[in-house]
Amino acid sequence: MPERFIFRQVDYRDISTFLDDGEIRAPNHAQHQLCHQTNDPNINRRRANPIYNMPNGHVVHDYVAFYFSPFTSFTCSIHRGGVNVYYPNGLCLGESKLENRVFIASKISAIFEARIHCCFSNLALNSYASIPEIIEDPAQLETHVNWHLFDENNITASIPEIGYNGVCNLFDNKATPAKDQNRKHQRMAEFLVHNSLSLHQVSCIVTPNNAKKDLIQTQMDASAWNIPVYAKSGCFVR
Repeated sequence: MPERFIFRQVDYRDISTFLDDGEIRAPNHAQHQLCHQTNDPNINRRRANPIYNMPNGHVVHDYVAFYFSPFTSFTCSIHRGGVNVYYPNGLCLGESKLENRVFIASKISAIFEARIHCCFSNLALNSYASIPEIIEDPAQLETHVNWHLFDENNITASIPEIGYNGVCNLFDNKATPAKDQNRKHQRMAEFLVHNSLSLHQVSCIVTPNNAKKDLIQTQMDASAWNIPVYAKSGCFVR
């Protein structure tokens, strides 16, 4: 099976919280992490309720959510403007800016090897229109996700330092060909880690510029962790 990677996009101001806690926690974790929020309130409500057929009666907010590439429609929406970011107390900070976003990247194999409770979907968990199928069997990862939409030509966002070869930069739906009619939702398929993910399973942190790389590297050097930090603007925009 090819080496696959997952990515979680966060506000750079939350990295110090993760370094202090030694893990990234799900929204419903008993020890709540106070993080900045950029999610649409309606999507947040859906993910907090038992709409999707999650394992063991859980809801999406019982998991730490990742996507299968850094290059997504959500990233581009932030770049284009109109996506607000909120303080942990709910106060709006204004529009989120691409230069304030960073990615946490992990190898899926490291999570499977650690026998961490996780599952994955074939579609985005953000609407009522397309109900995804969520499964837990690692052996089905290569067949459950439509990897063709990730692996075809027009590759961008590579991170050779960790062995990530990048992803096709096309993510929007198109009327033709037929394979592109639900491309957006299939490209937003999710990998979900129950309760929390230890930083031991994090491969690297990716920033959009050298200024954020230097800032996070300073935080990393002052912490108990030694996770590589890379500046990769191509992971954020074409």
